[in-house]
Amino acid sequence: MVSASDLNAQIKANSDVLSGHAHSGGAGNGSATLSGVSLSALEVLVLAAPGGSPSTAGQLRRVGNNLEYYGAALVGLYADAVAGTASLRTLGTGSTQAAAGNHTH
Repeated sequence: MVSASDLNAQIKANSDVLSGHAHSGGAGNGSATLSGVSLSALEVLVLAAPGGSPSTAGQLRRVGNNLEYYGAALVGLYADAVAGTASLRTLGTGSTQAAAGNHTH
């Protein structure tokens, strides 16, 4: 479960590293390569589903096949929710889908 404090700690750590960052052209900070790091075995990233909807500000959870974020209120990151409900929309001609940019009537 990712919390706001986890993200803030990571952002601060990244900011601390970048504040002393310079491009010397050498390997290491400023290089386009990562030495000693291999992602070759990484195929698919999976967000674990710990159960229930998040209830603490700053939490993002996978609930079934959906993502839910809790800020001041629960925000479901669902695709094609019922009409009148803010949600992600897939492209298509269905009643809860978004029309493509080249859609005509």
